[in-house]
Amino acid sequence: MAFQKIKQINWMEMSGLLVGVVSTVAIMIFSLALYHYLHDNNIIKVREYRLYSTFEKALGLGKGTHVQINGVDIGQVTNTEIKPDGKGIHMEFTIRQEFQQLITDSAIVYAIRDQNMISARVVNIDITKGRGNKILQNGDTLKAGPAQDIETVVETANQILGRVNHLIDAADELLAMALDTGTTIGAVFGSRALYDNIDRQLNRLNDITLLSRSVLTKSSFLLDTMKTSVPTLMNRANEVTNSIGNMLEDFKPLPNQVTSLLNSMDSTVGRVDNLVTDFSSVTTGLQDFMNTTENTLQSADDLMSGMSKMWLLRGNIPKHDSVPFVVETLW
Repeated sequence: MAFQKIKQINWMEMSGLLVGVVSTVAIMIFSLALYHYLHDNNIIKVREYRLYSTFEKALGLGKGTHVQINGVDIGQVTNTEIKPDGKGIHMEFTIRQEFQQLITDSAIVYAIRDQNMISARVVNIDITKGRGNKILQNGDTLKAGPAQDIETVVETANQILGRVNHLIDAADELLAMALDTGTTIGAVFGSRALYDNIDRQLNRLNDITLLSRSVLTKSSFLLDTMKTSVPTLMNRANEVTNSIGNMLEDFKPLPNQVTSLLNSMDSTVGRVDNLVTDFSSVTTGLQDFMNTTENTLQSADDLMSGMSKMWLLRGNIPKHDSVPFVVETLW
């Protein structure tokens, strides 16, 4: 088997290609370096806006620290300064404006290590707490939360352990005082007066419990009785109410009847009054007639008396006895 001859590489022919590749890479590196230089010196402007926050501590944070949302760089820390009262660090963040719609008033900013426990700290903006009511604008303030890294965990654990140690010391001191009969607490726990008093109170509490149980039993019996008796009483009350209602229905025509009777009596009284008026008129007429008749008879009597005195008629005038009875009476 014959081996084919390996073709020799003509480096003179490849030199042009190598020069082109090296030149391209050099131009790319130069362009990238130039872009970063121009960007860092604010020659190339990127649409950005600024947010602010106040951290309790700013360990590992400073100018140029990356600001991220879920691991994606969206800006950087551009300024840090201690507040005038010394309580907290005031921080300024420069955020690319393309991420503005994601950051609302419900977002929380805190320090975190983005890779591992020994990597540099970054600032993370947590937008997973729910959509807020307002999109933060230039100059607004972000709510700051505690840092979420191993240093914060260790510091919190140390604080908790310190509080536990304080509680243990207080409990140890209290126990020592309880064992020492020379103290007030020791005298209280070393004497049986307290236990006897507690026992008496427990017995009283037991008596009260038994009495309460008896009261509850009687109350239950009373409630059962009411449960069976109240419906009967309610039925009777309903019957009485219905009877009264029916009676009131029967009484409804009575006022109209009384009104009609009164109207009839009023009419009757009116007619009687008219009759009395008419009778009074007739009586008045009769009285006037009797008075007129009496005056006429008196005149006749006077005439007869005068005529009887005349000598021509003296013997011819009749006496009173010869006049009829009615006329004589009137006369």
